[in-house]
Amino acid sequence: MTAFNAGRGWVRALAVTALLWGVTAMAQATPQVTVMTTVPVTGTAMDQVVASVVDTGVHRGGTLTVTLRILAASGAVLAQVTGPVSEGAPLRLSVRAPSAAGVRAQLVLPMNRDPLGVGFLVLERWDPPSPPVEPPIACRIPRTGDPIGGTSEPTTGEPFKCVMEIRAP
Repeated sequence: MTAFNAGRGWVRALAVTALLWGVTAMAQATPQVTVMTTVPVTGTAMDQVVASVVDTGVHRGGTLTVTLRILAASGAVLAQVTGPVSEGAPLRLSVRAPSAAGVRAQLVLPMNRDPLGVGFLVLERWDPPSPPVEPPIACRIPRTGDPIGGTSEPTTGEPFKCVMEIRAP
């Protein structure tokens, strides 16, 4: 009887070990992504907020699927969309700002960003009756292996206004 219980214990130990190996293998197989987040842009409550991902480069024949979010000052997701971006086909997301506090645009893209020729993450905020007065926040999306995106400044000519980090989804 003791040998039978010992055998059952070994089977349990092997089952648990196999389960842990499977979970570890799945965790390692999760691809890393790059996350770009703009600085917060303040305004008034009910402002129109538009975030865009555009590829302004020469047609490279590629399409990149990305996730675009608009975040509240607290970090809560106000709106989110996942879709393809290619030359001539931008991805846009629009929402009304719930308060005067800052909102940010966040872009989640795969590590291989080569399909984009010259990609930009753009955030605009304005009072709906009038067009935007301030230039939008525009940050260049760097290509794979190009940590600063080929230029140290976004299109606005101001210091770099996006924070990039690499993480697992």
